[in-house]
Amino acid sequence: MATVEGMRERLCSKVGCAREAVTTLTFDYGDQMAAIGPLGLSADPHAHDLCAIHTDRLSVPKGWVVVRHETLRV
Repeated sequence: MATVEGMRERLCSKVGCAREAVTTLTFDYGDQMAAIGPLGLSADPHAHDLCAIHTDRLSVPKGWVVVRHETLRV
């Protein structure tokens, strides 16, 4: 079962990056869409966890759409 503690141990998926992951990125190749949102509760082999820097630098191929899911902050 996924826990908040387990989430804190996940690192950015980018090669050579050792920063803590804060978001999860998934792709829908058929619809040419990338979706980025809060860090998933558990690691998914079909998703990419990113640190804040790589989340901000995210780029996708021309013609693709990026959907950003954000949580409410109080």
